[in-house]
Amino acid sequence: MTKEQIFQKIVEMTQEEKGNHLVVAPEFTLADNIAADSVEVMEFVLDLEDEFGVDIPDSAIEKFIYLSDVVDFIYLELEKRS
Repeated sequence: MTKEQIFQKIVEMTQEEKGNHLVVAPEFTLADNIAADSVEVMEFVLDLEDEFGVDIPDSAIEKFIYLSDVVDFIYLELEKRS
């Protein structure tokens, strides 16, 4: 799976949750654009784990600032399997 495919899937997931009108960009921050609070961040992370079949430790979540950070993490985790 490419980074672009991962990003597109995250866009779909986010739009399902927030509405199709939302335009999602890699430079979106989790705190400002994706999740309003820590509960929403955790729900987002759980959805990502389910969707991509990866485990995302708290130490990684703490480093997620931009949506592109999430994409990079998932990409590297998926690459480890191939």
